Amino acid sequence: MQPLVLLSNKLSLFIEINGYFNNQGWFIRNITDPKEVEKLVDKEEIAGLLWDYTITDMDQSLKILKSLRSKISGPIIVLAPSKEKARRSLFYNINIDSFVTKPFEFPELVAKVKQLFWVYDRFSITKEVPDEVERTHENETIKYNDIVIDFKHYRVTHNGFDIGLTPKEFSLFWYLVQHRGKVLSRDQLLEGVWGYDSNGSSRTVDIHISHLRDKLAERSKSTNCIKTVRGFGYVLDNKYPLVSEN
Repeated sequence: MQPLVLLSNKLSLFIEINGYFNNQGWFIRNITDPKEVEKLVDKEEIAGLLWDYTITDMDQSLKILKSLRSKISGPIIVLAPSKEKARRSLFYNINIDSFVTKPFEFPELVAKVKQLFWVYDRFSITKEVPDEVERTHENETIKYNDIVIDFKHYRVTHNGFDIGLTPKEFSLFWYLVQHRGKVLSRDQLLEGVWGYDSNGSSRTVDIHISHLRDKLAERSKSTNCIKTVRGFGYVLDNKYPLVSEN
């Protein structure tokens, strides 16, 4: 079983996290040196990473995590003091999955990690894809038009260039590709990508669709491939009829 790695030099934190996660069947490997995390990830696959912000300064954390993001195909969670909450956008900009501020409840942390694994597993390569979608490189990538969905590194590339999708944007795009040509309501997207029921915010979907369109348009000929169906939702298909150009 691939381990979850905890970077921290606080024995009390490791004991608490190890106890709660062991009860869920997860093995926690505690590492106290950020450089050792880099060496480990270069040698073997890990399930995910819990990163204690207090063990390094911000610049070092950002630099190392940005490098690790392309090598870790599971969730990355930063554990930080509450005073650092204003800096969380810097970490989301390098595509970490969650920025959790202390004090936090350990059962809530376990639930958050479980939800992130649910998202990653839900959009894994084992899912059925439409016939039009081309599988390549021993099922580690899928090609859609002129862009490649890379499931080993959880990124989307155009001519080898990473277009910079966040993990949630990646999941959203893959969900749309899986349902290519099908009109999806905002509630369906909330349930399929976020795991929310209809009580979730449809505005969340609109914002992520907007960001996803911008990133696709910047590098790819897949511009405007995500169409708006007014009053209902969205559809992925360049030739799908009866939709607006928004």
